[in-house]
Amino acid sequence: MRRKPYTERGISKVPCERCGAPSVHQWQICALDNQWAGVCNECDIELNMLVLQFMGVKDREKIIEKYRRQNNGQEI
Repeated sequence: MRRKPYTERGISKVPCERCGAPSVHQWQICALDNQWAGVCNECDIELNMLVLQFMGVKDREKIIEKYRRQNNGQEI
């Protein structure tokens, strides 16, 4: 993890913080001192679903399926 966001080129060189696959997205969380971490596409989708569940968002299944189709293994 790092303090500054990764560049588009840089993130592709970072393994997913969760599973080790190549990262295509990045995130940060206050509890980790706002450090940036890379996440792969599948872990990003799962992370988004967890947040939607936590926040109690209605229609989260439809929302995450749309997001999954948009990402379909590629960067957005």
